[in-house]
Amino acid sequence: MSQDKEAILDQLNSIFQDTFTEDNYSFSINTTRDDIEEWDSLSHIRLLTAIEANFGVQFDLDEIGNMIDVSTIVDLLHAKLA
Repeated sequence: MSQDKEAILDQLNSIFQDTFTEDNYSFSINTTRDDIEEWDSLSHIRLLTAIEANFGVQFDLDEIGNMIDVSTIVDLLHAKLA
């Protein structure tokens, strides 16, 4: 993983910790929606809103529908910030 993607993942970790508060999850590039019981449709919107605000980006509907794991989110952010 490139340095840029590692920096994105570091920033995402804090957003994930703020969004998913039930348990102290350990996030990695391999984390998926299935790994986090709390990651339902409502928390998905809260997560994406926080990511958009933090990184100053906007996602379209296709991108939002494809965001089922941390790796995809990192890749999308990396492309948008490049």
